[in-house]
Amino acid sequence: MFKLIKIQNSGRNVPELEKLRKLSAIKIKAGEAIILDDGDIASCPATVKPSHIAFADADEESKYVVCYPISSDMVFETTVNASPASLLVGYKVTIGKDSDGNSVCVTSTTEAGIVTIVSLDNAEKIGDKITVRF
Repeated sequence: MFKLIKIQNSGRNVPELEKLRKLSAIKIKAGEAIILDDGDIASCPATVKPSHIAFADADEESKYVVCYPISSDMVFETTVNASPASLLVGYKVTIGKDSDGNSVCVTSTTEAGIVTIVSLDNAEKIGDKITVRF
């Protein structure tokens, strides 16, 4: 899950929520990186910069997703789904999927990476939390 922890240069840490229409029968998880694809919400591919983060879960029958747009001053906490041993602050990594296929973490793959590591937060193993920005 991408958890918003800070909006830099802002007196607030609360994003502006939006309610976007979900046309396809997919399940979205809170904290998932999502994109708008021809007017439809979709889980974000590994090497595509997401446009929004889901604020709440939306099951297959839901017609809307409550989410917020991502801005460059937002800093997120997330997990890494591979060993972070080779990662350094400033590296750009790809978005990872959980066992359900939702875009809720990052990988240690730097080729075509779009998520910038802000802090490794002493991460040593798979599943540890790190701080990132899009």
